[in-house]
Amino acid sequence: MDAMSLPANQNCSIARTLTVLGQKWNLLLLREAFLGRTRFAEFQRIGIPNATLGQRLNDLVCAGLMERVTYQEEGERSREEYLLTEAGRDVLPVLAALSAWGDRHRPQETGQGVLYATGGERPVHLEFRDDHGELVDQDAVSIIRGPAYYAALAAAGRSSDRARSNDRVS
Repeated sequence: MDAMSLPANQNCSIARTLTVLGQKWNLLLLREAFLGRTRFAEFQRIGIPNATLGQRLNDLVCAGLMERVTYQEEGERSREEYLLTEAGRDVLPVLAALSAWGDRHRPQETGQGVLYATGGERPVHLEFRDDHGELVDQDAVSIIRGPAYYAALAAAGRSSDRARSNDRVS
């Protein structure tokens, strides 16, 4: 059985996101795109084999995170570059969260590998805020199942009340 067909995964936004972002090369390619890389040859610098690079860029285009745009420099043949779409740009907080975790739990002696800043100068960081804009301590945040999960359980004929009692993670 495909794990994605299970209600706990099929109706989970994390699981759906992993179908696109769960491949390590995809995250590294998106990092490079945020660093200004747009061309196939520029993406090669991360050490990805050419065939894999072509497939991963195509996957990101098909998933709507990048778009393929044809360009042509004077006297050269036309080529394609890869630009972030709105969906691709929306991955920035995910990359920032992964960076923050890595900097905290897998630090390098030489410091951070990438920084996040506004205007290229003022450092920024991620944080949790409630609906009123108030800062919420990470230790006060828990993951709870959303309505899609319970709708899938109800559609499958299972009792959502029983599941609700065991789904809180702190």
